[in-house]
Amino acid sequence: MKIFSVFLVLVVTFVMLVTFSNRVQVFLLYNMYSLGSGMDDGAAELFIQNKHRYKPVVLDLLNADDPNTYKAQASFLFGEFLLDDPDINKKTQELSRNHTNKHIRCFWSDVLNGRFEQVRIGGDEGDKFAAYVMKDNGSKCK
Repeated sequence: MKIFSVFLVLVVTFVMLVTFSNRVQVFLLYNMYSLGSGMDDGAAELFIQNKHRYKPVVLDLLNADDPNTYKAQASFLFGEFLLDDPDINKKTQELSRNHTNKHIRCFWSDVLNGRFEQVRIGGDEGDKFAAYVMKDNGSKCK
């Protein structure tokens, strides 16, 4: 009985942590997005629907120093979703000019300067189906 009580307390604590911690939710959404195969669409949709809640977390994630960490990778993904927010946009502008790590600096420079664009390769304007390819316009970051 004691083991069951401890287990129940742990489960309730975990559920409360996930429910009320935006940082944990962003971490779980990032992991869900990383799975791909449709999970990424669901994670992106959940994030976008609740982006006002996650903005402070993303602002903190943007302070990453190493591009290989979860913090940096999540900031790349979720920062792009929030570029229309003035605070996020200002922070990414600063990073694109002043970050000490070239990878992070160039990532944000490329995003903000439109390095990649979707080019329609199939389907007419009236069609329900359209095909796109990503065009790389080249990086201007040094």
